Amino acid sequence: MPDTRGPLPAWIAPITWPLARCYGVGVAWRNARWDRGVGVQRLEVRASENRASGSEVVAPPVVSIGNLTAGGTGKSPFVAWCAAELASIGAKPVIALRGYRAARAGTSNKVISDEAEEYASTASMAKVVVGARRREALVTELSAMTAENWRNHAAILLDDGFQHRKLARDLDVVLVDASRPGLDGDLLPNGWLREPARNIARADLVVLTKADDEVQRARAAALVAESRGRPHDAVCVHAWDALEVSAAHGRERISVAELAERRVLSACALGNPSHFHGMVERAGGHIVERMEKPDHRPFTLAELERAASVAGVREVVLSRKDFVKLDVKSSSRIALLIPQLSIVFLEGEDRVRAALGRVISARNSRASA
Repeated sequence: MPDTRGPLPAWIAPITWPLARCYGVGVAWRNARWDRGVGVQRLEVRASENRASGSEVVAPPVVSIGNLTAGGTGKSPFVAWCAAELASIGAKPVIALRGYRAARAGTSNKVISDEAEEYASTASMAKVVVGARRREALVTELSAMTAENWRNHAAILLDDGFQHRKLARDLDVVLVDASRPGLDGDLLPNGWLREPARNIARADLVVLTKADDEVQRARAAALVAESRGRPHDAVCVHAWDALEVSAAHGRERISVAELAERRVLSACALGNPSHFHGMVERAGGHIVERMEKPDHRPFTLAELERAASVAGVREVVLSRKDFVKLDVKSSSRIALLIPQLSIVFLEGEDRVRAALGRVISARNSRASA
């Protein structure tokens, strides 16, 4: 049975339970305001050099990809898939990130984050904008002269946007991790829920992710139907297309099949680490030792080398999100194996594609009116 207790140990429930009640009051108050449209703004952009002349305002469509629970639901690969799909129908995808643990890079003052670096590899067709105030960051980026080729065809993908309701959206997609749905648990910090499970009814599309196990998939589907009042819209799994090997001699690409029977250290700092370790095992890797950190916390190459030495292995399977944060990307002592991740739909792919297509068609209709 998946853990519904949340990220904190059960013994502090006398503290976390009342905190969850207070948190729920705050969430309800905010959602009530947003339901009335208070503080909600549509994204509108005008070329900065033409503001004084009253040039036409562009209102790019906004697609929110979010979740109802804390922890990893497979959002990044799903956003990358959506970016590729939008690009294939002629849009210019722009991924907007809050930028958890983001920092400014040197004298350029550019905001960077591990998620942004990951998207540079997995969604190279997209422009990535990082900023806690996402509407303002998007306006600044898209109104600049350098964004002229993007502005009129931009389509915004709001990464982790279900609770970021200040920015109006044209499509709300919610992902539910089938391996740990959390919908039958409590609010944070006494459970995994960011807001009550019934609020999933607000979503236009609900997609079950990480749905490899049929029993887990059926349970997640039942929880969604109960909370939402209608079934989910699509189901997908994560797939590894290949492995990138980073070692002292350079980088190479190997097939997933070549991982079979290799003795490895499996390391990740993700919201749902057990799913990552499970994928290593499903690919045939023999995990000698697991190494985990809280979501977004960086590893250092030195600590990976030490852990591999203690485990008696020379290969470490590491998520791409963790790899981009490493202080050094190669080692003479260990080889880093980084999975190339993609989304494979088991059902509902056409439904998701059609929803994205309608958003772009509506934008094109408004532009030509």
